[in-house]
Amino acid sequence: MGFKTQHTERLILRPVSLADAPDLLVYHSDPDVVRFIPWPERDLDAVISAIEGYHRLSQSLADDGDGLVLAWALKSTGRVIGQSNMSVTSKANQTADLGWVLNPAFGGQGYAFEATQALLRAAFEAFGLHRVVASIDTRNGPSARLAEKLGMRLEGELKGAVWTKGEWCDTWLYAIVRDEVIQDNRCSVDVG
Repeated sequence: MGFKTQHTERLILRPVSLADAPDLLVYHSDPDVVRFIPWPERDLDAVISAIEGYHRLSQSLADDGDGLVLAWALKSTGRVIGQSNMSVTSKANQTADLGWVLNPAFGGQGYAFEATQALLRAAFEAFGLHRVVASIDTRNGPSARLAEKLGMRLEGELKGAVWTKGEWCDTWLYAIVRDEVIQDNRCSVDVG
């Protein structure tokens, strides 16, 4: 089963398209944005190549290695202001990894929360996942605060866990399980 477009109050979550390249370039090329992300600053050609790579993903969350990358398009303008990614790390354990990135011009307005909340709801309801985890660089306080606002719990700090951009980085492991989202109705979303 593939991902069905999700509608929130202000956003449409949908697969990224080549037409989104100029919007993605704004934050993919920003050194402050990509500082804690495994990929380097990208020019337009690199953004297009990344989008083509996203298209090779299954856009499903059924099997090990399946994944999706979703654009966050403003309902009001269609402009893409951020994106989410999710990939199945264990089908047997119904577990997926989650990540997000936002154009900083739209920070502090609740868009990342709104989009990620909707994706979590879809992951648990539509794809039947049991657990979603997010590995966050310990220097990335805003992402950690978002994870906590979403109801994810800090499960540990991994010292020197990731070699990225010429240095070993510590990461926080955040997680949430299905019952915490569904029973508490934490991630309600208008699916349309």
